[in-house]
Amino acid sequence: MSSYQSFTVGRTTEPDPATLLAQLRALDATAGIQHQPGTPAFVIKKATAWTAPQITAVQTVLEAAPVTTPDLTAQSVIDMMPIETKALALAIIDQLNVIRAALPTPLAAITVAQAIAAIRAKAGTL
Repeated sequence: MSSYQSFTVGRTTEPDPATLLAQLRALDATAGIQHQPGTPAFVIKKATAWTAPQITAVQTVLEAAPVTTPDLTAQSVIDMMPIETKALALAIIDQLNVIRAALPTPLAAITVAQAIAAIRAKAGTL
């Protein structure tokens, strides 16, 4: 059965939702968040009962999570791209790799990890 814990933060900025969830899930893989942007209130749920050290750790994460920015939001959207969109991007990379291999001096193929990292990096600069 899920266990819920309410938290109030002192920060005046909104934490990046994707980063915050990842940090909370690093503490407990079953963690989930309820939060109304613009308010200091958070409700965190997890599958097991809360302990005092867990409450302290979550409060620390809530206070220290990076501020949401357009760059982080764009990168989060890229990380959550639908499989169809990822397939399209990677099909284009496959075609670029064919061209790269056919050059007079062939270039190494661009890997999937390199392609996704480049897309995320580009989103961080827009």
